[in-house]
Amino acid sequence: MSTTSNIAHSTTPPFSPLAPFDDPGADVILRSSDGTDFHVYRVVLSLASPFFKEMFGLPQPPFEPEVPTLPMAESAVVLDRMLRFWYPGAQPIAIPTLDELRDTFESLIVRYDMQFIVPFAKRQLREYVQEHPVAVFAIACRHEWKDLAREAAKSSLSVPIHDVCDSPRPSHLNDMTADTYHSLLRYHSRCARVARVPTSTLEWINRSDETPGANCTERGDYSCPFDDRTWDYANAPGRPLVGWFAGHLKRLNTTLANSPLVRLDSPEVLTLAIKQMAACPFCKTNGFERLAKFTVALKAKIDRDIDSVELELNF
Repeated sequence: MSTTSNIAHSTTPPFSPLAPFDDPGADVILRSSDGTDFHVYRVVLSLASPFFKEMFGLPQPPFEPEVPTLPMAESAVVLDRMLRFWYPGAQPIAIPTLDELRDTFESLIVRYDMQFIVPFAKRQLREYVQEHPVAVFAIACRHEWKDLAREAAKSSLSVPIHDVCDSPRPSHLNDMTADTYHSLLRYHSRCARVARVPTSTLEWINRSDETPGANCTERGDYSCPFDDRTWDYANAPGRPLVGWFAGHLKRLNTTLANSPLVRLDSPEVLTLAIKQMAACPFCKTNGFERLAKFTVALKAKIDRDIDSVELELNF
């Protein structure tokens, strides 16, 4: 005995362009790769894109239909997004991922030569700089946008650059040449080198009551354990440093080697120092305030030094 069952198959409804791409008075049709027609005007396409201007300037076949149809390489969804970026009267649609945004700009700027899109493209990509700095750097290098490449490269200093190598190969690496990727690695290395200097010596700051633990050994019978080396300040060479603060500087030095612009005020960076500070009767009374001020000064110092590091790009 055999049985049969009716299995319902879910299907995605065909894409149907909305206004202004359903205008019956349009004089050209853009047909997407999956067969959807967008009714648009030649003059609008020609004004926006040298690609279309040249195409419409070519001699036309003698029996061309009244409304010609141009086959496009993009799917209906992608073509709709692309047109809505700039077509008069169109409502823009948010693009959900950076990869899709990259592909959209690739078509508009490279394939169809719509250079007027560039400022808008940069604004859109800047929204991803903090979360995906290396990807934005790759896209910026692909289009030779030095200003955005520099912003993204600096933002990438907040994360270990080698995380890129440990994760599955991201698609945005296709936008970088080996030379460009080497420039980013070299930039990280040079920035890490200058970022670590202020945690190896205190010659950039004066020894004062504002420095964490500076006067701990001068108050009462209790003192924090010393570090096993003396430290040079700008105004006081060869001074001892309380152990908890020296340990904090050493940990920072290691962290900055991987992430030159790590958040210095994050709990991950400060928690251990604060716990150790709290064990000292003197340091715990004002140590947090002094550590906070030192952290602000250190951040400003690292920012200034990193700003002096050049990102070398061959474009």
